[in-house]
Amino acid sequence: MVRLSLTFVQKPSLAVLLLISASFVQARVVAQPAPKVEVDSAEIAVSDRQVESGEQLDTGVDDPPPPPARRPITTDPDAIFRDVFGTERPTLRADNYFILVDSINVGEFFVRPLDGDDGLVDTSFITNILIPIAEPELVERLEPLIADETVAFESLRAVGIDVRFDLSQLVVRVDVPADLRRVRDISLRRARRRGNIQYAEQADVSAFVSVRAGLDFVASSDIDPSGFSGLVSAFDFGVNIGGIAAQGRVRYNERRTRKWSRGDFRLTYDDTDRLIRYELGDLSVGRRPFQIAPRIAGISAFREYPIDPYLNVRPRSEQGFALDQPARVEVFLNGAPVRSFDLPAGRFNLSQFPLIPSAANDVELRITYATGETEILAYPAFYDIELLEPGLLDFAFNVGVPFLDDDRGRVYDDGEYNVLGFARLGVSQVLTLGVNWEGNSNFNTVGGEVVWASPIGSLLVNAGVNINDPSINSGRVSARYAWRDTDTERGRAVDAEVTLTGRDYQTLNQIFGGNLSKLTANVRAGQVIAPRTRAQMFASYEDLRGFGRTAVVGALVSRGFHWGTVSLGGEYRWSEFENELTVRASFTVPLGRRGTVSGNYISERNAVSFDFNRPPAVGVNSFGYSASFERRDDFDRQRAQISYLSNRFDSALIQTRQSGNGRSDVRTGATFGTALVMADGAVALSRPVTNSFAIFEVNAGAADFQIAVEPRTGFGSTETRFTANSGALGPAVIPNLPAYFDRTIEVVAPDAPVGTSVGNQVFSIKPGFMSGFRLKVGSDRNVTLLGILLDSNGSPANLVSGEARELSSDNQLNTEVDPISVFTNASGRFLLEGLKEGSTYEVTVAGPDGPATALITVPDGTVGLYREEQPVTLNAPLGAASGAQPVGEE
Repeated sequence: MVRLSLTFVQKPSLAVLLLISASFVQARVVAQPAPKVEVDSAEIAVSDRQVESGEQLDTGVDDPPPPPARRPITTDPDAIFRDVFGTERPTLRADNYFILVDSINVGEFFVRPLDGDDGLVDTSFITNILIPIAEPELVERLEPLIADETVAFESLRAVGIDVRFDLSQLVVRVDVPADLRRVRDISLRRARRRGNIQYAEQADVSAFVSVRAGLDFVASSDIDPSGFSGLVSAFDFGVNIGGIAAQGRVRYNERRTRKWSRGDFRLTYDDTDRLIRYELGDLSVGRRPFQIAPRIAGISAFREYPIDPYLNVRPRSEQGFALDQPARVEVFLNGAPVRSFDLPAGRFNLSQFPLIPSAANDVELRITYATGETEILAYPAFYDIELLEPGLLDFAFNVGVPFLDDDRGRVYDDGEYNVLGFARLGVSQVLTLGVNWEGNSNFNTVGGEVVWASPIGSLLVNAGVNINDPSINSGRVSARYAWRDTDTERGRAVDAEVTLTGRDYQTLNQIFGGNLSKLTANVRAGQVIAPRTRAQMFASYEDLRGFGRTAVVGALVSRGFHWGTVSLGGEYRWSEFENELTVRASFTVPLGRRGTVSGNYISERNAVSFDFNRPPAVGVNSFGYSASFERRDDFDRQRAQISYLSNRFDSALIQTRQSGNGRSDVRTGATFGTALVMADGAVALSRPVTNSFAIFEVNAGAADFQIAVEPRTGFGSTETRFTANSGALGPAVIPNLPAYFDRTIEVVAPDAPVGTSVGNQVFSIKPGFMSGFRLKVGSDRNVTLLGILLDSNGSPANLVSGEARELSSDNQLNTEVDPISVFTNASGRFLLEGLKEGSTYEVTVAGPDGPATALITVPDGTVGLYREEQPVTLNAPLGAASGAQPVGEE
């Protein structure tokens, strides 16, 4: 007799399992060991006792004949069945089978297998799975098919859907071509709202101290003496008590005369219902983009829409693309990574770009297929002039005293005040109006703005004047225009801006009186001129008081290849002092999943640079590498860096060499960052905290196993990394939680035995601003019990259900603990999860004459999976309700 462990990808037919089980009990074969997996014993109604005792199983079929002569190895299921059983394989019965759409399991549906890979499928699969993802044209072809209870595979193939019954895996495989799929939305700002979700509670009191430090070792230099030099460090503090956050920064720089200095200190409170942020201290200053932030210490209140990051505050913008096969899509905005997605084949809308007002806003998609092939798509921005949704009010108000940092430290001017604010209202889908104000004891500049999405493009006009001395000289007016072609294949885009500024126009951030700029104008136009090729032309003009006028015209062409992007361009600059032609060329090549190589050439001063960058992977114990080379007529520089992301710190080692103007400098730098965090009394070390954090600790009543947080397997990779681990230095910590974004975090215990309460837990959190979490993993109910349930006659209690209740020390039911459901299979086997060591449980099931009960006691010191060796016997017979023979009888 040989035991064989079988691995089933999907649920097999019961008849097939019985036949295979009987064959392996009776046949004399030599089996290769296979990975051991758990097979649902309710599906295979055979107990370990029966197999080990060699009892014959009545499968309803005749004993198979002796095995035939050895044949060449084959993978044909019919041939394998004939070799093993000596007869033709029986037709699979109609049953519920798993269906895979584009290799993704979408659930079980009733299927009647037919000859070969044909069959019939229940119409619920069409209505619940296919129609929601189908194009309207495909929906029209599918709707007539749902008139009957089942749909033939041939009918689905006739409308363009590939469907077949996989005999080797006993699943149905369905492939829907991308051009027949409904376009799916992928929002960069809006996550799917999840209803009825229970978020983990934020800590009442949390705090952190993040430390970053850097030090140079100078090997040789004409600038600094040799040896260790340049120790610089920054200490960031954060405290959150009941939703009120305090933050501050202290810096140390040994090179400065005043080595210790401080940064901003402030209190912050967010009204999450009204989306308003209140600040007290050194303000972050809520403002409009054209209002340059002054340095104010005081009080402020401003609308903070990122408190609800899933709220759409401006008209929808989107761009479509299609994938013929699964791929990773990385989104870059103005050269910076925004987000990445692992997507199946299909068509998608990429929407809600977090655009930067007044910037170029070039969007690039880098698509990496599982085969390693890459594709780059480039698009212009869709809205770079901010409209508000109708009815939305955006505002800010800041008031306080100005300050500056110098050799004396931070100096506040308590003899002056600053006021800055604005208000904007979305009037309609195409019109937004606003007013703004900034001033002090010397001036008050008041202005207004109009944003209009006209049929020929979007227009923003902003004007302001000093109402203390209203005149053309004390005013400023600007107009910005943006137009996007509705034909995305051409991708035409035009941007233009003109600004006129009076000589005496004033703002709070001005250090000197007067304005150098009199007139500035910029225009940019571009479009797609060939597949993957985009051209752009631009021009600018500037008139500076006392420095003359300057004009620039230029062009740029960029093309995407499967291996990267190349751009060529040039500009001609004219001024009253000199004229100059500048030529530019650059390229970017993605390397693998994270690396890039880029190069740049500028004819001005013959500047050439090359950069390689591969940041650390998301996860602990990962390395990152970068190197750069820069050279121009009077300067050259080389730099290499290796970064390391640890569980409790991050660090980097940097080697630089530079020379120019007869001087050279060679040095090695090192940086180190760590943090100490606390949430409701739990303390741990972590990497530096960026905003909010979460501490994950094992419950004191659970077994002491190491836990790992957020397992991640990279696209096309088998390596699993974790965001944090617990260990000798304390609990696991995630230090980089962005405020107000939903996050689902999985916690596993790689070394914990099966059946413990530690690991395989999922927490849903929504951090507040500068907040912390203390999340406990596992419980003292750390046992999973396996056993066999018999009635008082010794018969297996097959296919019965009931509950198990914990008893207190006085043998009374513990009403503070929820009951545990009990189910048995055909041989009376059952499983109970979440039991506590040393506790006794009363099992109750329904019998023909009333409830039948039995007691189970979990021994002290039990952890994980516990097998009750002796059958658990109920105090009453179940009779015909059980439907099984007494154990040990024929």
